[in-house]
Amino acid sequence: MSKRTAVSLRERYDFIVRVTDVYPDGRSILIIDMIRRARYRDGYEQQVFMEAGEVYKVPFNIGWMSQVFNKGHRIRVTVASTGAPFYEPNPNTGEPITIEFPEKVVVAKNKIHHSPQNASRILAPVNK
Repeated sequence: MSKRTAVSLRERYDFIVRVTDVYPDGRSILIIDMIRRARYRDGYEQQVFMEAGEVYKVPFNIGWMSQVFNKGHRIRVTVASTGAPFYEPNPNTGEPITIEFPEKVVVAKNKIHHSPQNASRILAPVNK
């Protein structure tokens, strides 16, 4: 589970969170990833667009996994605003999302907060 506090300069954007196993030689192997369309952050019943520049809490559940990280390995969590071409490209304009790359696109510049007032966190339960 990842709880992100985010602000965007666009009202319509995506988050993609990836968890990878980083080997001692620097290779990074994907374990799991999940995309969250910000317009559905309050549920999939309706689209709720964000106001540019406002700070929002975006709960993000990437699901369960069972992974052994060997000695010398590291866990990497990355957050991005696109998963294309593996997920449908988001034009960040509010236009419908399709599998074809849209003609009109805008760049979404996002910020993940980590201040005491707007802290983000990652919850990673560990079984021993």
